[in-house]
Amino acid sequence: MSLTADTTLVLPATAPFEFSLSAAFLDCGAPCAAGSRRRDGGVVTGGFAPEPFVATVSADGPDAVRAHVDWLDAPGDGYAVADHLDARLSLSDDLGPMYETASGDEAMADVVADLFGHHPVRFPTPFAAACWAALSRRGPRSVAARRRDALVRALGRVAAVDGARVSLFPTPAMVRSRPEAVGDAVVDDRSAESVLAAADAFLSADLRERPTDALRTRLEAVPGFGPRSAAFVTLRGFGRPSVLPAADPRLRTAVGDAYGLADPTAEDVRRLADRYGDYRGYWAHYLRVRAALRGDRETAAAD
Repeated sequence: MSLTADTTLVLPATAPFEFSLSAAFLDCGAPCAAGSRRRDGGVVTGGFAPEPFVATVSADGPDAVRAHVDWLDAPGDGYAVADHLDARLSLSDDLGPMYETASGDEAMADVVADLFGHHPVRFPTPFAAACWAALSRRGPRSVAARRRDALVRALGRVAAVDGARVSLFPTPAMVRSRPEAVGDAVVDDRSAESVLAAADAFLSADLRERPTDALRTRLEAVPGFGPRSAAFVTLRGFGRPSVLPAADPRLRTAVGDAYGLADPTAEDVRRLADRYGDYRGYWAHYLRVRAALRGDRETAAAD
């Protein structure tokens, strides 16, 4: 797909799809929203395809989005933009099996009623999710956010759109080509090593092609990661819905609120999620999104 300096794409979504819920979630302060901006009911986001672009995304009827694409330099690959946005907004995900299971789960049925048509919004790229995992595992999230933003300024791109700043997260190759800039931006040596090791992992193979278990195993081998970080990146970066972050304390809080449990354990979370099979990760995400949209910004801050 060859694009001119600016063009418009219409991308279908698997029904049901409610774009307004995606936009609302991005307003909750979730790390995956960093660098995106709201605009006239839509969302402005950006990336590399492989040339830098900014896309203004809005609803186009009940089950599609319209994306106006502006190339910041030369036109790039339109198919890559379409793939980027499809992954970012989980447009192709079929939520039907999860909804069918939820119809027999009173607590979850209430959650689905509130979020009907919500397709999980992922990080801009799986690599961006991996870098967030590397930066946020040591110290406050506010510090991790500053270091992430410094990484974007040093190695990615920041574009001005109608006075708002839209961040384009760097690719693994951009990060790996300037290790000294990574160290300067991240400051913490161990976090910088994890970011660079994550870049190596992404450059060594197309991780998107790996089965979920093999993908988690590869991510667990990244220095500084381990099972929890690997699960986070697999679910929130790659969109693998079977991955359950059972040990996450914010998920346990959301589960307790939805299911009326005073102090649910990780085992309680696993037991309740088991019926959702390959969608247990999205079951967890729905619970956290509902909590975030009800004003629990601490829950959103981890997603």
